[in-house]
Amino acid sequence: MSPILESSDSGIERDTRQTTMSTPENDADLKRQAADTLHVEMIPGTEIMRDVNNIHFSHAKGSQETVLIPTPSSDPKDPLNWSLTWKLMVIASQLIFTWVSVTGALSIAPMFPLLGMEFHLNVPQLSLLTGVTVITLGYANFIIVPLSNIFGRRPISIVFAVLIVLTCIWEALATSHSSLLAARALNGVVCATSESIMVQVIADVFFLHERGLWTGVYFTGYFLGAFLGPVMSGNIAARHGWRSFFWLEVALSVFAAIVLVVSFPETKFHREHPTRAPSSMGGSMNSDAEPMEKRPSVGERHAPEGERSATSSSSLVGLGRPGKVQFSAYQKPDSRWKMFIVRDTITPIRVFFNPIIFWAGLMLAGPADLVLLWNLTESQFLSGPPYNWNPSQVGYANFSFVIGGLLGLATAGPFSDWVAKRATKRNNGIREAEMRLPALIPYLALTVIAIVVGGLGYERLWPWQAVLVLGYALSGLAVTTVPTIAIAYAIDCYKPISGEIMVVATVLKNTLGFAYSYWVFGLAAQKGFLTVAMVQFAVTIGPALFAIPLYFYGKSLRRWTKDSDLHRMEDMI
Repeated sequence: MSPILESSDSGIERDTRQTTMSTPENDADLKRQAADTLHVEMIPGTEIMRDVNNIHFSHAKGSQETVLIPTPSSDPKDPLNWSLTWKLMVIASQLIFTWVSVTGALSIAPMFPLLGMEFHLNVPQLSLLTGVTVITLGYANFIIVPLSNIFGRRPISIVFAVLIVLTCIWEALATSHSSLLAARALNGVVCATSESIMVQVIADVFFLHERGLWTGVYFTGYFLGAFLGPVMSGNIAARHGWRSFFWLEVALSVFAAIVLVVSFPETKFHREHPTRAPSSMGGSMNSDAEPMEKRPSVGERHAPEGERSATSSSSLVGLGRPGKVQFSAYQKPDSRWKMFIVRDTITPIRVFFNPIIFWAGLMLAGPADLVLLWNLTESQFLSGPPYNWNPSQVGYANFSFVIGGLLGLATAGPFSDWVAKRATKRNNGIREAEMRLPALIPYLALTVIAIVVGGLGYERLWPWQAVLVLGYALSGLAVTTVPTIAIAYAIDCYKPISGEIMVVATVLKNTLGFAYSYWVFGLAAQKGFLTVAMVQFAVTIGPALFAIPLYFYGKSLRRWTKDSDLHRMEDMI
């Protein structure tokens, strides 16, 4: 029997009567009582997704109401309690910021011919202009994640948005290859906020059952920047010169910074966790918050109105909004800043080889670097015979990625949530993190087609329609679906370290991507591009095969780390 299904079968059929449970002192006690009643082994990544204060044991008639995880506080300024309008405003502002950042950082490939002529560069030197940005994008998160935990998501986003403006000005004014290379490196450092902060924001404002969808939205916004940027750069460079593209990025970065100032409140919120009394840890970034009331039990919060206890308070979910202090330009640094520096620097290194997190990182790296492979080579491939496209036409080829990415946005998050929800229902309302993994199957099959068709198309000079539709478009679909499901799974298992998970994933992705600057063109010249495609096939599909043992034994891996202090790091936020 799969370990995923081991948690809820025993004892469920013994009693079909409604069970009345004594009111526990807090939600943690309530969940423990429910777990004992249902004979569920509660370890991180296993959740009771039903009203545990009103449990029916019948599969047919059991209560299947969704429990809110994490538990929101009774403060209307808690981001979990914000209205949908405010949550969408937060996500939209971060999406714009992410899109603009990625557009400037990863979009110069169509301009390679123009840059090569101006600075007399060969192909490896040109590809290094992308490679150096890719590597700094990954490793800068060792700085950004602790900064966002110390000073907050809002101040760090705004400061780095201003720094992006300055580096784009440098890129536009560069007069030598070395100057442009240095500007590109620093641009990667300051654009690295696009790699981690939005994932933290999603964990700040959305509940567990919503994160699959919004993780997909994030990856789509991120990669739409990588897809549409080359369209813009190719067309602008062909008509107005390559410097004009960077001046456009200056204007877009200014706009993104203004959007953040106006519509992005602070989302980091230190709520008192039900497993302990209010402490003197300090550092809460919500000094205008009202004293917390005694919160209702999970059952009181979700029970029908007539069944709620007379002493319970109404749920504030969907009714709250940010307070004035959350819009402050400056947030008081968290008094535990030393702890965050140590924790956020050491934790990514510590969890790097955690099997689940390392696997999720590889599942981001494979599809992302597949798109990078096409991005690095599209100009050389499409500008030569038999196609002979100009930079503008090469830029338009990236619309194929956009179409595939949008299809991924429309399907990956909802589909993975639906797969997990359906499996949860069959499992009597008990969700295991591994229930997301079967959603990978159709997307991995399409990824195989993308690699094979793209590699053969490059090698045999197939008609551009085949390369762009099946190679590029399906790669765009892969990069917005496979990482969405894999990263959401890792975050389900280790929710308190969502930022650190993204650090591990981006380091893997960007280290491999940086290496592409050195080996892709040399190997293609010696062995042909089909060999390059097969290396990419191994990097992308090889790790995906480990989803099978993870599905069956992932809970065992989670059990080994169930007592780790990684699961208590959420209390520190």
